[in-house]
Amino acid sequence: MANESTLSRDELDDRIAILRDNIRQLTEQAAAFSGAADEDRAAGRIAEQQAELDRLIALRDALAAKHAAASPPAAPGKKPAPKKAAAKKKPSAKKGAKKKAAKAKPAKKKKKTAKAVTKKAKKKKKR
Repeated sequence: MANESTLSRDELDDRIAILRDNIRQLTEQAAAFSGAADEDRAAGRIAEQQAELDRLIALRDALAAKHAAASPPAAPGKKPAPKKAAAKKKPSAKKGAKKKAAKAKPAKKKKKTAKAVTKKAKKKKKR
């Protein structure tokens, strides 16, 4: 195993995801097994994976707390500089208008839903 102190947050997250998947698979396998020996072995493997998962989560949380403490707090009363809006280009009315008009399609008719059809049938029966 790599030295946990050198793992980044993303690497820890990846390893945590792998362990969670392993636990899920082991749980599914344990459900399929029959017999006391199989159940004991599966329970032991699940317990090992869970212990490793708990250790990595604690390591990740400690890393997150360390980074949160190391980052400088925002100065009170100072707001971040507003972003400049990108200049929008106006489309040319000459070129686009003719193409759009030629591509216009007639509106589609709405299909009747099963509910609407059954309601109509019920009304006809009542008459």
